[in-house]
Amino acid sequence: MKKLNTYDILSILVIIVFIVLLLSRFDLYPVFVDIYYHMSVALSFDKAGGVVLWDFWEFAPEGRPHLYPPLLHCIMLFLSEFSGHIAAGKFISFIMFPASQVTLWIFSREIFSRKTGLYSLVILSSSVMYFRLQNVTSAAALVLVLVPLLFYAFEKQKYAASVILLASCLYTHVGMGPTALCAFGLYSILCRERLRKAAKVIGASLVLYIPWAIHLIANMESLAANSPPSSGHFMVFPWVLGIIGALICIRRKKEFLIPVCVLVCMIPIAFSYPGRFSGHSMLPLAMLSGIALTEADNKLTGSKRAVFVVGAVLVLSLVAPAVGGQLQRGGTQQRSIQEQSMQQRSIQEQSMQQRSIQEQSMQQRTVQQQSMQQPRVPMEPQRRLNITLASLLVALPGMQSDSYLTPDNLKMAEIIKRNSLEDEVVFIRGGNWGCYVTSTTGRPQVFGMWQEVAADYEPDPKSASVFVVMKGGKVPRELVKIGETDRWVVFRAPEKKMVDIPDATVNKGIVYVIMMAALCGLLYDFLRK
Repeated sequence: MKKLNTYDILSILVIIVFIVLLLSRFDLYPVFVDIYYHMSVALSFDKAGGVVLWDFWEFAPEGRPHLYPPLLHCIMLFLSEFSGHIAAGKFISFIMFPASQVTLWIFSREIFSRKTGLYSLVILSSSVMYFRLQNVTSAAALVLVLVPLLFYAFEKQKYAASVILLASCLYTHVGMGPTALCAFGLYSILCRERLRKAAKVIGASLVLYIPWAIHLIANMESLAANSPPSSGHFMVFPWVLGIIGALICIRRKKEFLIPVCVLVCMIPIAFSYPGRFSGHSMLPLAMLSGIALTEADNKLTGSKRAVFVVGAVLVLSLVAPAVGGQLQRGGTQQRSIQEQSMQQRSIQEQSMQQRSIQEQSMQQRTVQQQSMQQPRVPMEPQRRLNITLASLLVALPGMQSDSYLTPDNLKMAEIIKRNSLEDEVVFIRGGNWGCYVTSTTGRPQVFGMWQEVAADYEPDPKSASVFVVMKGGKVPRELVKIGETDRWVVFRAPEKKMVDIPDATVNKGIVYVIMMAALCGLLYDFLRK
């Protein structure tokens, strides 16, 4: 590791400032709703005693194949041994952004230069969208934390570590894992002198991935081409500087092609998840922007260089102009994750609960169809542009928390836990709220959240023995009220409805041994000379 200089000290100060600021806003965590899905998986793994291949906690009592790669959930499972599942979820949601700052800085500093490390870090740290997605999409976020380490290890000829890191990417996310693999493969093809070593790394990683790959292939028919609503945003500074940096990298070749390859392999994401592409692409764009700013820095000397460094850090830290638009897909009104706050989601989902379960059963349509339907508002395609200027450093202090872990919601979860068995099925409308209930109580629920995996079973209120509705909602007379909060009312059915918990395919003791072996392998390969 190189000795620290002024650029390194500035970089470390940037990271420290953000960590302190994030700790001061720990009330934001866990952010959005994806983390409740991951928490529910980790808690359900705990109930089963390890990794399972059948999702028994969603679409209960039937369930569906569990196809989400398990590494993140195994990490959360391990952390929960010491802190509890809610604390583990908060930590995972919190740590992904600063962890990405650190790995990006290490890679850019060691592979390119100290200057590139600083400028790349400042560009990445300015993006509200990248921050948001690192907190929300925890599994994809973990891949983005690992990717710089993967290429760093390969460039430093740490091939065992490269294998472990690439396999870890594949075991973390079904989309971003293959994206990392493609970027690594593309880089090895463009740098032919490294192709043989890269081929061995890829081959060994794929061998390690065979067990989960077989599981995915065996259940391929369950994978659906569904994707949540998303809108793209154009980050002015990263894209302008990134294009300049890409031209410089293409001219220099060799290791400078790494961020170009990562960006190119992310392009397919733009067609299905434009919002995620806008955020995730900030990682390679930050590297490319850092290279462009380094080129300008190198042409200056003395006081001019000092003014440039200070000016660049201040401007990029305070101003991050972005142009974005609301996206409508499939002829229905949908909002991006950054435009639709959690409070708005809550109001929408809770208003749907006002329709009583009794009224559903009186209608001519089946109960299953009723519980699956969501109101959609047909509308003509529209385009709305919005412009923002604030950087993350400016926006973060005033951000509103959208956490579900409010006192009222936690009280609702406690009522469920006190009045039901662990295996009893809960009905609460909406997969988001269902995952919240599972992640805080351990009880299975009749809906599901991860849209990319289809379920043959249609949620049926009659399959549940515990019902959670918003206050004011009507319910069948046979249900017995067991508790209420300011917002929720919880009922029980006379008959208990349970799920069968499958045996763990991989015992959690074995999971921990594998994880510790991988960590020891990483540390040994990185620390050896």
